[in-house]
Amino acid sequence: MEFDDRILLPEENHILCPIYTLPLNEFKLKKYCKERGIVNYLPLRKTWKINNYLKRGKPYQQSQVVLRPMFPSYIFVKMPMDGGRASIMDSRSAIRILTPSSQERFIEDVRAIRSIEQVALEQEVEFNPEVRVGDRFIIESGVWAGVTGWLKKKGKHCSWTVELEIVNQSVQTAIDPSQYKMRRLEG
Repeated sequence: MEFDDRILLPEENHILCPIYTLPLNEFKLKKYCKERGIVNYLPLRKTWKINNYLKRGKPYQQSQVVLRPMFPSYIFVKMPMDGGRASIMDSRSAIRILTPSSQERFIEDVRAIRSIEQVALEQEVEFNPEVRVGDRFIIESGVWAGVTGWLKKKGKHCSWTVELEIVNQSVQTAIDPSQYKMRRLEG
């Protein structure tokens, strides 16, 4: 796990910004920045990747730990104020460069994210606490966008069992909550 401490040091004529990337392009933009000497930080978390397959007609499941971005589609970049934006946008991975209102506050936020990342690599951390078991929710992004459901149980390895309402039917499945933006519905 590489971390460049220079990202947290205030520097004249440089700005620390979150960059919104195309889906699944965080590692690509990280590599692009590294090749050009641009200081960047991609916070990661451990998660379980579960593969289901058939072998001789019998279903099997294989799981392994993988590192995924803590904030899908976001990476933090420290870039020069003059010409830095154009260089990042030339990567063809960046969609938008967000400018924080206060650099000092944002640097403190990134420092806190780094601390959370270090804890998350050692133990399981839940990133979507506003949805609790029994809550009704709507999925706002990903394959299931617009689908409502209920959270049945929170399992190990960041896997939730949910009941989704689709075409007046309910489907029970396991999802990784970090891969979807979900909002709790009242009532």
